[in-house]
Amino acid sequence: MKQPNRNDNPWRAAALSSAIGIDLAVCLWAGYWFGDWLSHTLGGQLWLLGGFLLGLVSAIISIYFMIKQYGGL
Repeated sequence: MKQPNRNDNPWRAAALSSAIGIDLAVCLWAGYWFGDWLSHTLGGQLWLLGGFLLGLVSAIISIYFMIKQYGGL
């Protein structure tokens, strides 16, 4: 009989997907906040877009390492 895989836990999958969603939201919010702060400090709307993109890139990198650690990639 085949032994069950330790990584096939549905609670583990639910926790990972929740952590990915929270990480994405926090990184995007922090990037938006940083870009908004730079926009008010230095002037111009381009800083807001740059901060948002910086938050998106940091979220993608963070999610990649999270999946790599817990997903076994």
